[in-house]
Amino acid sequence: MSKMIGSLTFKQKELLERILKLSADSSAVALSEMTDKAIFLKSPEIDVVPLGDVPAIAGGNDNPAVSVCLLLLGEARGNILLMFPGRSAFKLADLILQEDSGDTDELSEMAISVLGEVGNLVSAYFLSTLSDYTGLSIQPSAPMIVHDMVEAIVSSAMLILEEAPDEILYIETNIADESDTIQGYMMLFTDEASLHSILHAIETR
Repeated sequence: MSKMIGSLTFKQKELLERILKLSADSSAVALSEMTDKAIFLKSPEIDVVPLGDVPAIAGGNDNPAVSVCLLLLGEARGNILLMFPGRSAFKLADLILQEDSGDTDELSEMAISVLGEVGNLVSAYFLSTLSDYTGLSIQPSAPMIVHDMVEAIVSSAMLILEEAPDEILYIETNIADESDTIQGYMMLFTDEASLHSILHAIETR
């Protein structure tokens, strides 16, 4: 039986918040340049959560969502997922494409491509900062974009793992401009050994 982590220690959460702040600042600068307007990233909640809690966090198994998935290469096995459930994906497409909020009610190829670019940028900056901070060699693959129900997205995120993890690292990831906030979720699906290695490296930093 695997050893459950349960929740982050104070030091792990503190250092993860520092890593997120650095990567969010870099992502915000890049997104601001992309849109020619001030963009902010905030992560109000960070924790290790049971795998079974993921669908409820993202609005339920049958809730539609768009996710951007990057495989972890190097000293960690798994993938990182940035998910925008429900209308969050439409609102983000409007924001990046500089449309009026509410204009997008279905995802065109252009909108999906833009969402993939945002997910790739945010996830890659996080992995790069995490790698620098922990000393672990972790590189992202090219992004894969999935537009499906939450249950299908979560299932696809676990395909490369030999067995489903008991827990994942969960990071609420909100993207905002001066008038609106768009809710998203970054999730690290790894095998047990990789998650313990990452958290141990953070703890002993």
